[in-house]
Amino acid sequence: MSDTSSLSVAQVFEECVYRRFGAPSLIRHDRDPRFMSEVFQAFTEMIQSRSRATLNYRPQANGQQERSLKSVMTSVRVYAEDLLHQDWDEIAERLVFAINTSQDTTRKETPFYLVHGWNAQSTLRAMSSSLKRGSGRQSDALAWRRDVNRQHEIALTMSKDYQADEKKRRTKEHNEALS
Repeated sequence: MSDTSSLSVAQVFEECVYRRFGAPSLIRHDRDPRFMSEVFQAFTEMIQSRSRATLNYRPQANGQQERSLKSVMTSVRVYAEDLLHQDWDEIAERLVFAINTSQDTTRKETPFYLVHGWNAQSTLRAMSSSLKRGSGRQSDALAWRRDVNRQHEIALTMSKDYQADEKKRRTKEHNEALS
C-alpha cells in the first residue's frame, strides 16, 4: 500500500474487510493518526461500527494482533533469509494461510475457525480430480498442486517451529520473572 493517507486506509478497509465479512461491531486500533482522523471516524459511523483506540504507548492492549503480526513478519523473514527461498512474495499469502489454519494452543482452535466458524478445507483435490486422466491439463494441475502442497508444508512447518520457539521463550521469561 503505497499511499497510507486516512482516506486510503478507509478505502482499503472497505475493500479488504467490509466487502468480505461485513461491518464489524467494533474496530480496535492503536492511536495511529489515520485511524483517529475525521475521515476514518466518519467511515466507521457510516458502516455503523464503533471505533476504539488502545491506550497510548501500551502495545499489550492490542497484544494478540501484535503477536500475530510479529509471527507473520518473523516467518517471512526466516523464509526469505534462506538463499533457496527468494520467492517469499509468492509464498507470503500461503504462509498467512498456514498460520491461520494452525491450531492456537491457547484457544484450542485455529484463527480461521474463530473468524469464520468453520475449518478451512483444501479445494486442490476437487480441482485436480475433475480433470481427465492423462491429459496435459491434468499433469499441469498435478504439478501445480504438488508445488502448492510443498509450499504449504514448508509454511506450516515454519509457523509451528516459530510457535514452539516463542512458547519456550515466553516460558523462560516467565520462569525467570518468578525467580
